[in-house]
Amino acid sequence: MARQVRSQHSQPSQSGNAGSHRRTSRNSPREMRRRKKRRRQSIIMRRIILVVLLIVVIVFAPTVFFRVSEVTVTGDTRYTPEELIQTSGVREGDNMFFLDTGHIISLLEAKYPYLDTIKLHRKMPSTLQIEVSDRVPVFSMEQGDGYLLLDITGKILGETDAAAEETTQIIGASAEGLEVGDTADNKHEKIIAVIRLMELMTQYEMNTSIRSIDIQKAYDVRVQYEDRYTILLGSMDEEQLEHKIQFLQAILKEPSLPESGIIDLTGASEARYRPEEESASDQTVVFEEGDVNINDNASEERGTEDDEPEDSDTAEGEAPVETTDEDDTVSDDAADGAEDETADTSTGFVWSGNFMLRLHIIG
Repeated sequence: MARQVRSQHSQPSQSGNAGSHRRTSRNSPREMRRRKKRRRQSIIMRRIILVVLLIVVIVFAPTVFFRVSEVTVTGDTRYTPEELIQTSGVREGDNMFFLDTGHIISLLEAKYPYLDTIKLHRKMPSTLQIEVSDRVPVFSMEQGDGYLLLDITGKILGETDAAAEETTQIIGASAEGLEVGDTADNKHEKIIAVIRLMELMTQYEMNTSIRSIDIQKAYDVRVQYEDRYTILLGSMDEEQLEHKIQFLQAILKEPSLPESGIIDLTGASEARYRPEEESASDQTVVFEEGDVNINDNASEERGTEDDEPEDSDTAEGEAPVETTDEDDTVSDDAADGAEDETADTSTGFVWSGNFMLRLHIIG
């Protein structure tokens, strides 16, 4: 009987110990580490799922939502929006992000030679904008029974029956082998030379006054400046060309320059003016580059010249007085006999840029 009582009393004690053990195992360091690990794994899994969903949206949303519903054309051009849109090949429903913009630009450039810049803009969510601008014809060049129109890069823009207004006519060059849409290259040396000359004229703000460039003879290039002057440039030597254009700009600013005639820039360091061949006048103007510094010695040089008495003898360091014969050319005999000339001679100066010009007018 005593054994049974002890046994009954001992059973609650064992149950209490088991419950205490279970409570202790849940809070044990090992169990806590397990719970933290499961929690981290859950967070990582949720992040992976979120990234996958995001990738799916990025990949498939443009194909589903960003479809072309409208194509617009902006910019100043001679072509109609309908022409450009039709040629672009873009259709309603095309995917905005999968458009081959380079191919579209190539199609437009090939068919429309006047187009200069072409830009494509995606206006979300469904509008494609084509922005364009046109090239400007700069040259007209006779070819066969008509004329070719070229821009400043040498690209042939089109054909016309007559030289276009507000363009410079190229005389003596050939566009053999070129078609509308092609661009002149080094094989067309005369065209490239004319382009270089016009770029310099533009740089020195004289391009709008150039009516024609005659390059038929590469050693005797002639430029028509407005309807007033024929400019003789001689050869198109790269080393001297810009120098000649600077010289011309300075001469055209000289107030005493007659209203029309021929300006000869074929000399290395001087330019000459003479009237047109058919003129009865025999006046000749010689422009020479001065050796003095225009900032330091200009006033001193002017004073020296003004103080010198008018004498037929040529002073040391001064260019000889030039005269012309009936053919408007300067003869050596006339220069040697300058001391016998009785014509009035006036001398003036003009400063422009890096040039000091000594002006002799003989008439």
